[in-house]
Amino acid sequence: MIYSPRSVAQEAAPQVDVAAEVSDIFYICKRDKLTRWLRAYKLDNGKCHTQYSKEGYLQIISSATYFTSCEGVLHSVQKNLEEGGFKCSPSAKYSVIELD
Repeated sequence: MIYSPRSVAQEAAPQVDVAAEVSDIFYICKRDKLTRWLRAYKLDNGKCHTQYSKEGYLQIISSATYFTSCEGVLHSVQKNLEEGGFKCSPSAKYSVIELD
């Protein structure tokens, strides 16, 4: 059975503070033909990483104990990109390809 995010949310009984449950944030930033993305996510051990992709290169730009720290780094880089003419928007759908 396939669920869309909307149908699952509509069936959820209690309302939960979504901000408290966020464990993965993804932004796509575009300017002309350039595309960059940012991601902050929780690890299994409770810590977090912030990733940044630029010109095909993926970097972990921060690691922290608290997700709010990784989120802060993401928003700081987002702000810098937007000041450089990029338009950043959150995205719920993404795929990550890991290369060795």
